[in-house]
Amino acid sequence: MNGSSVDGSTARLEELLDSWREWTLPLRTRPRVLGRIQSGRTNCNYRLRAPGLSEDLLLRVNHPNPVRLGIDREQERRILSLTADAAIGRPFLHWDPGQRFVIFPWLPGRVWTPADLASPDQRARLWPLLKRCHRIVPAGPRRSYHGYLCHYWGQLAQAGEVDGTLQRAWREFEPRLRTFDQAAWPARLVHHDLIPDNIIDTGDRLYLIDWEYAAPGHPDIDLWSVDRAAVREPFVIEMMEWINGLWERLIRTS
Repeated sequence: MNGSSVDGSTARLEELLDSWREWTLPLRTRPRVLGRIQSGRTNCNYRLRAPGLSEDLLLRVNHPNPVRLGIDREQERRILSLTADAAIGRPFLHWDPGQRFVIFPWLPGRVWTPADLASPDQRARLWPLLKRCHRIVPAGPRRSYHGYLCHYWGQLAQAGEVDGTLQRAWREFEPRLRTFDQAAWPARLVHHDLIPDNIIDTGDRLYLIDWEYAAPGHPDIDLWSVDRAAVREPFVIEMMEWINGLWERLIRTS
């Protein structure tokens, strides 16, 4: 990363912090950055000391081009309210009208590791949250996985990031993806990105965070993230390999 990129990121962060009077929080003075949180690949996260509040805050600086990654910020906002009410996720404290950033309460815990996700004891703590999540049926249409992946595919093709081998695999996969989309499976609230980094353990309870890819979808996708043996729809396993594979290619071109 060159110096101008660093300066640009710093200037953007300072600009967001300068808006603290608009956050509708009882802050006495401008918050102070305690450090950047070294996790997450879509956004940038910072821990803030917040004069006037008894606890620290988390500032999430949003990805500048969410549509490119298939993120709907207004849908995320609605889902965050639903998951906070269901005691699954944390609430947001301030939502920037310009969609540049979000302020969350700081959760005093640790993020899970792959070892946590592989542990039967830890999974036993996680399953009840997923059950509560999958009982929620948000308003709006269910996700079209065909449309979602075609959105990724079109951007990669335009950027010249598709070779002959991948094209042949896509031509074989795409009709089956369309058929899956047209099947009559029941849509539920699905996180869609249930990696260890998105599970916070405070000791007393678990929180699922980073709901920006969430939508009404196929609940087996969250099962795939936790325990592939629990997946009941075999096509989900293949589809998730495509979603993650194209996302990795796309994020490298962002």
